[in-house]
Amino acid sequence: MTAMGPDEGDQSRSELLVAPFAGWVVHPDWAERVISRAYDNLSPLQRQALVASNPYSYMNVTRSRDDLFDNTDLSHDDLVGEGAAALARLLNAKAFTPTGRPALYLYRLSHKQGVQTGVVCTVPVGGFDDGRIRIHERVHDERAALLTSHLQGVGATSSPIAMAVRSSADLYQLLFDIASAAPADLEFGSTAVRHQVWTVPDHCTDALVAAFDNQVLYVTDGHHRSAAAVRALDAEPNDPVLARTLAVVFPDDQLHVQSFHRMANDQHDRSPEDCLAALDDVAEVTPVFSSMQARPQKRGMAGLYLGGSWHQLELPPAVGNGAVNGLDVERLRKSVLNPVLGADELGVPGGVEYLPASLGFDEMARRCDAENRVGFALHPMTVRELMAVADENGLMPPKSSFFAPKPRSGVFLRVLGRGATTHLPAS
Repeated sequence: MTAMGPDEGDQSRSELLVAPFAGWVVHPDWAERVISRAYDNLSPLQRQALVASNPYSYMNVTRSRDDLFDNTDLSHDDLVGEGAAALARLLNAKAFTPTGRPALYLYRLSHKQGVQTGVVCTVPVGGFDDGRIRIHERVHDERAALLTSHLQGVGATSSPIAMAVRSSADLYQLLFDIASAAPADLEFGSTAVRHQVWTVPDHCTDALVAAFDNQVLYVTDGHHRSAAAVRALDAEPNDPVLARTLAVVFPDDQLHVQSFHRMANDQHDRSPEDCLAALDDVAEVTPVFSSMQARPQKRGMAGLYLGGSWHQLELPPAVGNGAVNGLDVERLRKSVLNPVLGADELGVPGGVEYLPASLGFDEMARRCDAENRVGFALHPMTVRELMAVADENGLMPPKSSFFAPKPRSGVFLRVLGRGATTHLPAS
């Protein structure tokens, strides 16, 4: 991300870190059809089925080539055009209702691990450069470029970048008081994860905005969307709408991190036996009888799936100093994926694929068998480890952390006044 000059930095810091926006909210009668599960929570086949079966799912607006059955050669412009058409379909059906005034919102997710309550808002894109918003993951250029094209051409955003802020008693109390004062404006989901939304009353807005003064935000989910927001503003630096982006900010100790597992091609085309021997030369590999035994129980251990069998793998020691080098994802990248398998995780996408832990070990085994890949199941990191990497300006490999449950797309709509919303006032 580009560095700002001194004057630009001062101006950016004068902006509110967290600000209300005059957004649109899905109509309750349309919620079940429109609101979409998080992109990474679904496999490509699941996304394809969803897009094909439900023309009103918000995933039709944001889909990529992977979500199409037979049109994988579509250009970015083609995908953006289809996304704009899908958004126009939702607007014509009046699936979203304009709020008519700037507001903040609370977004609560209740699940078996606990409750997390975040503030839906806009944040300054300049914050990515001046240190007020910190990232921890690298991005794949093609995915970031497609999302930039979406921002520039579709006409709205509905997938807030998820962020964390260091929690405090005052912030907890504010969130609790607002949420407990009235019933939720919108509720959806299942018994496994219940989603609730409140509009923050006007008399509480200033206090909530002030609670974020002098804070630092940490991107937890949405690094590609973050990169897209920066690129779009770089391309149109005088557009005030692109100067802010949609976000939801949660107290850090309410969040739960899962792993993003890795599935890599052996670029040397060795037999499973030869590949296993090469892995055993750099890491201690122990055969086990089941995926349950292969499940990593602590840092430094990984599950290995290769040739129809599960193993435990003890990762080689960290190479280099700093918070990022001690992480399992970086130890795996530096000592196993690249040198042993020839799979460059930071290079052209495709050599390494990613699987959120929520999809399970059986799905990993199925995909590794079908695609002739080697699977690595990793132990999850903590939120504080992630923040330490961000504080050092370190960057993990793409898809290093998976936060679940996630806020969904299709709840809020921030209109950008372009593409399918050229005729509407920007928010």
